[in-house]
Amino acid sequence: MESSLRKTLKSFFRRGAKPTESQFAKWLDACLLQNEDGIKKSESGLEFSNDVIIKGNLKLDGTFWLSADTPETNLLDVEPTSHSVPVGAIFLWFGQQLPKDYELCDGKFGRPFLSPPDKHVKYIIKQIKNENG
Repeated sequence: MESSLRKTLKSFFRRGAKPTESQFAKWLDACLLQNEDGIKKSESGLEFSNDVIIKGNLKLDGTFWLSADTPETNLLDVEPTSHSVPVGAIFLWFGQQLPKDYELCDGKFGRPFLSPPDKHVKYIIKQIKNENG
């Protein structure tokens, strides 16, 4: 279903229409402007300098990096920061060695048991390690 804003904006530019200055301003304010709205476009993708809030489903086709650094950073060595992943966050994971401060979602020691969608990946949960491990 088309939004009312989209219908309104389209109506300004119908064949034969002569958009006014205020109509053009309304259209422009509905657009995202790369630098002014904190978006940087490059050959490697999009970079957002402002917070990104997603309402609804987030569907990814590709690699999702959980790091404030570039993908070359080894997540096994990253020290937690004030911007790190919150405790209790759960992710699908593929690899041999668990990332630092993560445990399997195997139902042990109060962790949830989650069955992964296939045998090559596992669910992991962000934990706080105490002095006893």
